[in-house]
Amino acid sequence: MTTNSPSIAVANAPDEQQLESIFTILDEVFSVGKAFFQDRLLKDSSYDPQTTWYASVDGQIASTVQIFPLRIRVGQAELKIGGIGSVGTDPNYRGMGLAHRILHAQCEWMKRNDYDATLLLAVIHAFYEKAGWKLIPEKAYSIAKPALIEPSEGFDIIPFEPQHLQKLRSIYEQFNDKRTYTLIRDKAYWDDLLSWPAWYQADCRLLRHNGRIVAYGLIEKTEGEKPFIQELAYLPEAADEAAALFTALCQLPPNATHVLAKWPDDHKLADYYKQHHAEQFELNVSMWKMIDCRSMFRKLQPELEQRIHHSEFAHLPLHLELHIGVNRLWLHYRNQRLSISGQPDPGAAYVTLRLDPYRLISSVIFGYQPAEEDEADEAASKLLQVLFPKQQAVFYLTDKF
Repeated sequence: MTTNSPSIAVANAPDEQQLESIFTILDEVFSVGKAFFQDRLLKDSSYDPQTTWYASVDGQIASTVQIFPLRIRVGQAELKIGGIGSVGTDPNYRGMGLAHRILHAQCEWMKRNDYDATLLLAVIHAFYEKAGWKLIPEKAYSIAKPALIEPSEGFDIIPFEPQHLQKLRSIYEQFNDKRTYTLIRDKAYWDDLLSWPAWYQADCRLLRHNGRIVAYGLIEKTEGEKPFIQELAYLPEAADEAAALFTALCQLPPNATHVLAKWPDDHKLADYYKQHHAEQFELNVSMWKMIDCRSMFRKLQPELEQRIHHSEFAHLPLHLELHIGVNRLWLHYRNQRLSISGQPDPGAAYVTLRLDPYRLISSVIFGYQPAEEDEADEAASKLLQVLFPKQQAVFYLTDKF
C-alpha cells in the first residue's frame, strides 16, 4: 500500500481570501492577536502583496513569512534590506519544513529584486541558522530607574499630539543624517506610523524650548520591570536637556525598576548611562544573511570612495581583491576615484582582503574590528579599517517588525 506525498506549493501575492487565512494562522500562533498583523500590513500605504509569502499543503494555506522592505543608511549610501517577520505555521503542519521552503524562495526573490541583505529579529536562533542566517550581537545597556530631572528654564515636557508628527520627522532626519543602520523614513512611513503596533505599544513625550519642539522620545509601554527606550532624538540646542526628557519617559511604565537602551557612543545619553554605572549586555536578537554582496558594494561605492579620500591612502593608487565567501570583487582606486569590478585588471598588483559574509555585514553596520587571526596581515587589516571605520550605528526599536 502506498501513501501519496502531500502537494506543497510556495507562492506570494495572496488574494484577499488567502490573506485572511494567513492572518488566521498568525492569530493562532501568536498571542498578540490578528489585529496586530492586520494593522501592520493593511495600514501601511506602501504595502506590496508580493512581500507576503505562504506555503500551501494540498491547497490549504499552512505557513507564512512576511518580508518588510527596509531602506537603511550607511553614511551617505543606502542599502535595501529585507526584514523577515510574521513567521508562522499552522500547528497541524509543523515539521514539514514549510517555513524553510518559504525562506529559501524569498531569498531568491530578494536577489532578483535588488535586495542586499536580510535581517530578522529572533530569540530562537537554531531554526534560522539552518536556513543561513547568523546572529550578530548588539550592545545594549541597563540602569536603575532614575529620579525625575526637571528641565531647565525655557524648556518643558509635553505629551505627543498628532499635530506634532511632522516636527518629529524633521528632528529624526536631522539627528540621523548619515547615521548608519537607521531607517530612511519617507512621508508615507510617518503618515502611517500612528496606526501601527510599534506606535500604540509605546509612550511618547516631547521636549519644547520656548514653545518649539526640539526633542522627542519613545519608551516601551509595558507592565514589566525593564522597559526599553525605543528611540530618543534631539536637535543640537536640546542636547543638554536630553536627560530631562529621558527621566520623564522613565516615570511612565508603572512597574519599571530598570530602563534598557541602545545608545550610539555619540548620543548624549551614552555618557549619562556611563555616569550612572550602566550594565552592558548583549542583545542577541538580530540575525543577518547576505543576499547580494555585489549589489551591496555597488551601492556603497560613493561612501567607500569618500572614506578613502579622508584616509592616508587618499593620494595613492589602491588595488584590492575582496574575498567574500565564494564571491570575489576587485576595487580600484585611481586618481581619487573608486571603481568596483567583477573582473580583475591583469596589470594590477592586488592586496587581498578576506571577510566572510556575516563579518562583512557586521563591518558595514558597526565597523571592522580586527580579530586575532587578522594580526598576521596588518596591511589588510588597516585597509579594512579604512573601508569600514567604526560607525555611530543604531537600529531603533520603533522599526522592529
